[in-house]
Amino acid sequence: MSTTPKQRCKYWDKCYRKNEEHLEQFLHPQSHRDDNQKTRGSATSSSKVAKNSSEKPEQSQKSPGFIKKNSESVPNSRNTPAPSATSLPSKSVFPSTSKSKVVTGKTRLHAKSVTNSCGSGEDTKSSGKRNQLSEDMDASTSASAARKRQRTRSTIKHDRYYFTKVVGHPDKFSENIALSFRDVLSLDGKLTTTWQFTFMVDLDWLLEEYPDNAAEGPILLFLGDKQAKEVQDRIMRQKTTCQPKKYSRIVVVPVSLPLTYGTHHTKLMVLQSEGGVRVVVHTANLVQSDWTVKTQGVWVSPLCPAMSEHDSPAGGSDFKSYLLKYLEAYKTSATDQLVRILSKYDMSGVTQVKLVGSVPGLHTNRLFGLYRLEQLLSRYVDHSRVRPGWRVVTNCSSIGSLGSDSADWLDHFVSVLQAGNSSETSRPALFQLVFPTVDMIRNSLEGYCGGGSVPYQLKTHSRQPWLRAHMCNWDCKDYGRSRVVPHIKTYTRLAPDMKSVAWFLLTSANLSKAAWGQKLSDGRLRVRSYELGVLFVGPEPLKVYNKETDSGMLVPYSLPPRPYGKADKPWIADVAYSQLDTHGNKWPIDLVGENFDID
Repeated sequence: MSTTPKQRCKYWDKCYRKNEEHLEQFLHPQSHRDDNQKTRGSATSSSKVAKNSSEKPEQSQKSPGFIKKNSESVPNSRNTPAPSATSLPSKSVFPSTSKSKVVTGKTRLHAKSVTNSCGSGEDTKSSGKRNQLSEDMDASTSASAARKRQRTRSTIKHDRYYFTKVVGHPDKFSENIALSFRDVLSLDGKLTTTWQFTFMVDLDWLLEEYPDNAAEGPILLFLGDKQAKEVQDRIMRQKTTCQPKKYSRIVVVPVSLPLTYGTHHTKLMVLQSEGGVRVVVHTANLVQSDWTVKTQGVWVSPLCPAMSEHDSPAGGSDFKSYLLKYLEAYKTSATDQLVRILSKYDMSGVTQVKLVGSVPGLHTNRLFGLYRLEQLLSRYVDHSRVRPGWRVVTNCSSIGSLGSDSADWLDHFVSVLQAGNSSETSRPALFQLVFPTVDMIRNSLEGYCGGGSVPYQLKTHSRQPWLRAHMCNWDCKDYGRSRVVPHIKTYTRLAPDMKSVAWFLLTSANLSKAAWGQKLSDGRLRVRSYELGVLFVGPEPLKVYNKETDSGMLVPYSLPPRPYGKADKPWIADVAYSQLDTHGNKWPIDLVGENFDID
């Protein structure tokens, strides 16, 4: 009787995952398995328990959902974990991730993995020696990591955002400008409670990423109602297995989406420790690939201490006031409780950013969406310093339906980004959209699989061919991310000399009406999705980041933005590409998945 060989774990000897399911599912070096078995007790008894228990891996989805385009069937799964960036094998080493138990919330377009049958031929003696050496190295690495986190905590800056670290990247591309998920969670000692707002989550990865000093506190997980149900079902199924308490820390909070086509797209963390709370606004989903092999942005607030009885209830902070109003708009008991908790902390030290949120509904106030951004830019930007030659530049990972020409929506959007500058009312600013090409995705670290996180669709693109004239290549040579697929979303006003920006916005919001809102004839703004971002703005333009002084605002793409050439084509996820990518694959390779959702 033949058996299917295991997939090789993409992190191989660098893998730190210890749960039994992962070790059973994927191939690892013998020494790695031995080390992990030592921490769990007898490898033999563990294996027997796993085999005899009622917990069995869930079966892959047998009926994939397809996107049909004429006679083509296009894959619609988008949950592929990313490969290590340390090397680029000629064949894909992606593990199969069509199992819905791993990632819930959305699926990502991805290629079928190619089995790597590499094994280990170690004998018992060499294995034993290596185990001891591994333990010594682990202790040394742990101490080194602790010292590194201490340095990160003492040097983190709040007047700019950070990239996420890319696995295998040289340190020079991360030093001073990048944070890992664990870096963020490890800033303030023991975490008592964390609140995570996201679109998509991998529960197993999330729990494994929490450091030892945060291994017990509850994690409140806010998801759109559909995604929340998927996660709740997963947790309920787990309770019937031999590990019924595996997800006992997770509290799932469904977020209602009252308007069609809306999503809960906010990426927000509130981290409560014994010393205070931190607020983290970012662009990454709670899945491994988003935090290890994508270009993402993360902003971290200062640590906000608990207020004394003599402090003002508002904590002297516009940031706090807006954050509480945004959370109140969720209208859930969990967010109401969070509002009460945060009201007891002093956020007067958070002066570096302004929050820009979107909440589904028909709005007449200036609190959300495009109206909120317009209000802030009118109030805080000194337009006497911003000349008509300053261009509006954005980059995003998805594009909505903007209309048959720019007058339908984009012209108004650009005018808002010029808010308050009367000298430009008859002269719209140059608008540039940095968006990956087919060549960029094909040659990226992930190959075509990375394009699953950039779900621009053919139907949408065919309705707005005029947009291509605004498109520019994704390039990030200065920070070593030219081949790292961008999932970051930013908006800015860039000076002609490329040395400063009038303001800078890092946000979860893509370029779409659903995210920003559409102005109706009666003046109301119709917003469909939850979004959140941080606006960096001051009395003077902000300098672009300088490596030598480690100061200024990171602009995630190379300057000046390079417009598409004649041969450049924007990446469109639901069409086929026959030219081989960096892993030797065509697109699409395999038809797997559940639903094609836009993030």
